[in-house]
Amino acid sequence: MSYQYFEIPDHAIVYNKFRPSTPKEIAEKIVDYLKQEVTDLALAVDVGCGSGQSTEVLAPYFQTVIGIDPSETQIVEAQKNNTIPNIVYRVGSAEKILSPSGSVQLVTAGQSCHWFDMKKFYAEVERLLVPGGVLAIYGYFLPRPHFPGKSEDLCSVVDKFYSDVLGKYVLPESKKVYIDNYKGGDFMHFPFTKQPVMRDESVTTETDATVADLVGYISSWSAFQNYVKLEGKTQGTMVLQKFEKEVMNILNATSAPAETRITIKYKYFLIMGRK
Repeated sequence: MSYQYFEIPDHAIVYNKFRPSTPKEIAEKIVDYLKQEVTDLALAVDVGCGSGQSTEVLAPYFQTVIGIDPSETQIVEAQKNNTIPNIVYRVGSAEKILSPSGSVQLVTAGQSCHWFDMKKFYAEVERLLVPGGVLAIYGYFLPRPHFPGKSEDLCSVVDKFYSDVLGKYVLPESKKVYIDNYKGGDFMHFPFTKQPVMRDESVTTETDATVADLVGYISSWSAFQNYVKLEGKTQGTMVLQKFEKEVMNILNATSAPAETRITIKYKYFLIMGRK
């Protein structure tokens, strides 16, 4: 599992601050699907939980939710901010999850399984799940910033920054989520499912944000972290400042980036299969 880009302490803080939380609609779709065959919701395991955005949304539905991530800095951040008593965070691997066989009703992976060894992960999921239990993996497309009359230009700036500025620094794993949207490879072919795998792209969220929030989110990308690793922090700051300036120019904004309001939309894709 490739996770070295999430080991920088400051990156975990940035990730927690700017990454979107999993929308309630995603959790509801997952739980509704699970309840078609399993109603005793004792335990869910959220793999690649990061700083907890994908874990918290499951807490109302299960007796216990375990969030697992290989990055100690991410788990420290998750534990520091956790106020929900039935959530437990721990450092761990997607390919070797320390829970008893047949003890889990739901395994989720939000914006994370592109980092996994999927063959080993699927074997662990099959071991963990009760009969009728569900694996749900999901992610979201590149962010879509919106402002009246300016949305197309804003989205174009984001796309160009990702493809042109960061293009050669984008890790192969990241392309599976932002470019392929989990449509290829192993993502649509769970080997243990007794029913056809379901794909749903009906959930889109809107977040009231600022230009500074958009820049902060982009700084959390593994591609940007890779850029900084190879080119240095000074150069990384410069390209972010240039991106921010382009966005502000499109908006004709005279306020500070932290005070310039926009809307950011995230379109989600959800894939579910049942043991």
